[in-house]
Amino acid sequence: MVAPFQVVSDVTDCPSPNILSVCANKEIMFAAAFGKGIFRKNGEAKWLQADDGLPEEATINRLQVIDNSVFACTKQGLFYYDANKWYPTDITIPCYQIVKRGPILAAATEYGIWYKIGTQWKNIAYQNMPIYDLLLTPHYYLLGSDRGITLYDVYTDSWADFTLGTAVTSLAVFNGRVVGVSMGGGLVQGDQKGGFTVSDFDGISIYALKSTETGLYACTSQGLYRLQMMGSRVVLHSMLTGYPVTEMCSSGECMYVSTISCGLKKVVIR
Repeated sequence: MVAPFQVVSDVTDCPSPNILSVCANKEIMFAAAFGKGIFRKNGEAKWLQADDGLPEEATINRLQVIDNSVFACTKQGLFYYDANKWYPTDITIPCYQIVKRGPILAAATEYGIWYKIGTQWKNIAYQNMPIYDLLLTPHYYLLGSDRGITLYDVYTDSWADFTLGTAVTSLAVFNGRVVGVSMGGGLVQGDQKGGFTVSDFDGISIYALKSTETGLYACTSQGLYRLQMMGSRVVLHSMLTGYPVTEMCSSGECMYVSTISCGLKKVVIR
């Protein structure tokens, strides 16, 4: 299969070689640098420090753009960016992910699921369980938790727990099946028999799964891979190698890949 990449280049004057998270839209890019806080970049302008409003030494779990609003999921809570400053939300506990589907805005936290209702965030389920990721579909809500995967059927208003003996930290849908990442860096995938299996890849630890218009990608300890099917098996097809990839995001015809030791990479998509 032909790789979807045309050109791979370094993002110039990257604020650090060690980038933990990146998010971008057509106008602005944010990057969380290991031990150095958050930086922002408008177009071709220089990177600027963008920590105003965050707690001192905030630990960044994930940066995200949703409807042109920028959010920081941190160990100290969920923050949003406006007028060159971060502002706190009602979520003041460790936050790992924020997602939107239609009018629903939901967050995965150390203490369950939170929904934004009007202008306020409220804890609505699993108040005593860490939720690391959320996947909202028209029929199901899927949760990656410290136990495994939990499925909520919207139509029947029922819950089903799949205890896997490991936490699931990232979720996606690939080729009609649910896939995820185990705490140990393995690939969790639906077995199409009502259950899930965990597969390890020799020498590769998966950090996160990221879905774009060109496919589903795995950010790993050995680089960036795209998920593909080989018969009935899910395999990893190498796209960028030689350094750990912590996260990636897409904006227009570009993808931005955050790495440890090599800064940010800009990838032009065919």
